[in-house]
Amino acid sequence: MTLEDSYRMVIAEEIRAQKMYQALAKSFAKPETSNVFKELVVLEKMHEEKVRSAFAKEFPGQTITLQEEPIKEMQGVNWNDPQEVLEFAITKEEESVELYKNMAEQTREPEIKKQLLQFAKEEEGHKSILLSEIQRLQGALQWFDPSELSGLMED
Repeated sequence: MTLEDSYRMVIAEEIRAQKMYQALAKSFAKPETSNVFKELVVLEKMHEEKVRSAFAKEFPGQTITLQEEPIKEMQGVNWNDPQEVLEFAITKEEESVELYKNMAEQTREPEIKKQLLQFAKEEEGHKSILLSEIQRLQGALQWFDPSELSGLMED
């Protein structure tokens, strides 16, 4: 795979991620969860725009043509199971991290390499957001009642 192919793949992945998070925002009824996915849509759009800009710098005068393909891997996901959906989204973020790291190794431009490594780091952050959502769904983030702590820190 060429670096140019990698750019096309990453842009396609960012677009798929946007569509996935848009669908998830609609699927999850609770506003706090829906808002998490809406935020991820915005972040993935920003990545897409930055990757397109990096492509233009690395390959001046070339255009990006993407082939729209169905998201086959999403067909096996049970969309009624929030944890399964979130775990699927996490795997997609992990794939993006690896793709960005591989691209960074291939690029000749130090500025673009730095940007690609930053994208990988940001995708790790997206993964952390999704992991937090799984923990929240499982109740792990609400393991105590804060009112139980009153008086413990008094002199």
